[in-house]
Amino acid sequence: MKHSLIFILLLGFISIECSSPITSSQKIHFEFTIKAFDFEKDQMEIEYLLTNNSNKNLKGGQWSLHWNQILGTPIEESLPEGISSEWVNGQQYLILKFDENWNFDAGTSLRFLGIQKGVINREVMGPMGAFIVNNENEMLELTTKLHWKEAKGIEGLKIPSAEERYADYAAISKLPKKQLSWVVPTPKKMVQLSGSRKTDSSWTIFIDKKLQTEKGAIELVLKDQFEKPIQWVSNQQEANFSIKQNQNLSNEAYTLTIDKQQIEISSPNGLGVFYGLQSLDQIIQTAALEQSNWPLLHIEDAPRFGYRGFMLDISRNFYGLKKIKQVIDAMAFYKLNYLDLRLSDDEGWRIEIDGLPELTEIGSQRGYTIDEAERLIPFYGSGAKGGKRGNGFLSKEDFINLLNYANQKKITVMPQISFPSHARAAILSMEARFKKKEGNSNYRLIDPDDESDYRSAQLFDDNVACICRESAFAFYEKVVLEFKKMYETAGLKLKQFSIGADELPYGVWTASPLCNSYMKKHQLENTLELYNHALKRIKNIFDQQHIIMAGWEDFLLAHSEKSQEETQIKEEQFDKEVIPYVWNNIWGEGREDMIYKFANSGFKTVMSNSAAFYFDMTDDRDFENYGLNWSGYVNYKDSWATDPEDVFNNAYLNKKNNISQTYISQKMKLNPKNTDNFLGIQSQLWTETVRNEMIFDALFFPNLIIFSERSWAPRPDWINLKGEEQIAAMNVDWNQFSNTIGQRQLPLIDQRLKPWAYDLPKAGAIIKQNKLYIRQAFPGMEIRYTLDGSLPTDQDALYQKPVEINPEAKVKIRVFNANRRGGKTIEIN
Repeated sequence: MKHSLIFILLLGFISIECSSPITSSQKIHFEFTIKAFDFEKDQMEIEYLLTNNSNKNLKGGQWSLHWNQILGTPIEESLPEGISSEWVNGQQYLILKFDENWNFDAGTSLRFLGIQKGVINREVMGPMGAFIVNNENEMLELTTKLHWKEAKGIEGLKIPSAEERYADYAAISKLPKKQLSWVVPTPKKMVQLSGSRKTDSSWTIFIDKKLQTEKGAIELVLKDQFEKPIQWVSNQQEANFSIKQNQNLSNEAYTLTIDKQQIEISSPNGLGVFYGLQSLDQIIQTAALEQSNWPLLHIEDAPRFGYRGFMLDISRNFYGLKKIKQVIDAMAFYKLNYLDLRLSDDEGWRIEIDGLPELTEIGSQRGYTIDEAERLIPFYGSGAKGGKRGNGFLSKEDFINLLNYANQKKITVMPQISFPSHARAAILSMEARFKKKEGNSNYRLIDPDDESDYRSAQLFDDNVACICRESAFAFYEKVVLEFKKMYETAGLKLKQFSIGADELPYGVWTASPLCNSYMKKHQLENTLELYNHALKRIKNIFDQQHIIMAGWEDFLLAHSEKSQEETQIKEEQFDKEVIPYVWNNIWGEGREDMIYKFANSGFKTVMSNSAAFYFDMTDDRDFENYGLNWSGYVNYKDSWATDPEDVFNNAYLNKKNNISQTYISQKMKLNPKNTDNFLGIQSQLWTETVRNEMIFDALFFPNLIIFSERSWAPRPDWINLKGEEQIAAMNVDWNQFSNTIGQRQLPLIDQRLKPWAYDLPKAGAIIKQNKLYIRQAFPGMEIRYTLDGSLPTDQDALYQKPVEINPEAKVKIRVFNANRRGGKTIEIN
């Protein structure tokens, strides 16, 4: 039974001249208030408030409210009479329709209640990108506000208190800078000598004849990083900086020595020299920030893993060439060497492909649409017209520029075009092409008569390409060949390509007439055999071009009702010539050892561990946090503490995730004979919740610093200890590393890699015997506080030691960086 209308407020008509710009106060506002959380029923009581400050009179029956919301769907029966609810597709595009009794005139408000199924557990999961459609042809953008702090049942969210954060930071205390590392990731060996050296004002550089071919590349790095005049000299005695070849070192290894007379970097090749220069850059910039001389030291360094990657999803929310170049700068600075670029997904196609203009004309655009013939429906807050995150793509010129830029920074770019799963943007683009070309099906991707019943992980029922038509393979081959041409134009070889192929929904192709005919023709018994047959065809495309096929591990697992919980590696293994990226590693769900199974069975493989290296996994239950939590709550310490070669080798993580020794005993270990198959590790940033650059930056840093430590630095000594002894030693090491981040690396980012609005984690605090005690995650940041309940600014009281306060004080605390940028505020209850 529908509820009756609660009330309509008349605010008075506001007159607006057409020539005047529309300000925020003259728009229509959408306020979404959570009145109560009901965790037992997994639902919320919601108050909707629409305030019309525009000059638009909206007639009932002719307007509708649209928005995105990752969690929560209105229950139609709970809404007032005359309001109907529609969930369109995917995660989640929602519409409320208002009948003829619901006029919404200028100067009025509408307020009503309803129930939503599903609990919003963070702000980023709530309503965003709201707009009104009037008469099917006029779109009005809305401002959107979520209210939640006064909701009944809020304690069920289990938001960490200031006191709990204080306890979490118990192992962290500020250390003197002499105990901190000059370089991150931590070198294999670093010996600091007594004394220091005055800074040089220019470089006179001697380079070994055997490295002369690297001179141009080295000069690019020097000009980019050090901003000092460069003079090349032929006599080492005249130099203050020498670059020498040492063929006894491994491929990426280098040595760096700073003594009283000279700086020397040695390496077998330009790659090692490049990494040596990154370390030197950190040392020189840190010394400048701390207004000190250069330290005298000797470094011997080489990476723990050969593959040190970062995957960036620009499909869900688009980020263009400028931002990706900033990412590459940061990757190079921290010695990462592979960029896995996710360029297509259900919600967006982000790369220009010659001959297939519809991919960017339709697939790279989002917004209000009747039938998606001209753009995709809105996702992730992209609104009525798509906006800068919903719309956009890399042109061919952008991508070639990107390849060249990455190559200068010693980074290999691997394109990722998901197929046949996560292909909705491509499917709709090619349907538009099919209609435009009047039935030309050369690149069509669907069986129009397919009645298969499935839902993807993101709740789509139309996101998988039909692998039973030749045009689907013609499409993918066309895309691959166009990428190869772009690499050739950049003077590079396309060596590896990812098909993605994750989260293929169970039930696909089962009711496709085309597939039924295709399976009979090729004597295929079931859809698993059909899928293997298709993957062989895709691999053949790559084999013909001498490109290695990579993808998420899903395509090598049995396709069953278990879906993403499947652990069985299928019999068809493509001669072990493909590279699985193993991502699905949720603690306690039985898949933690999948990477070791693949490596032990002979696959070259990369760990992409969602429970350790997904930058978009939120760190705790804080409602103001960014990111997702389907793979658990992963904080900075968790990522840093993970041992890639044995994820069960950390007593702290086993304890936190309730992992027993009995459970561990049933899991596979990496066979020492197969360590060469373990290529390395990759971090990921999926962008469903990354709807602006501020969120991007906060999820990227300091996550990238911590990941670089785990991918490059040697295996820590404490990992060989057991139980509480291991945890105690680990905490000492973590304290030293967190101090290095706070006192040296974050200021270094501000100085060297700006602009990055990196995360400033909330402080923790307690009041004991009328004294305020405060701790923070990364010592070195400023902590400021107020006692009157106001938001702390960079002018408020600076915390330096415990402070005596009035027990009635309303304490708010905020962390600031050296540039006076403040993080989120925490309050002591």
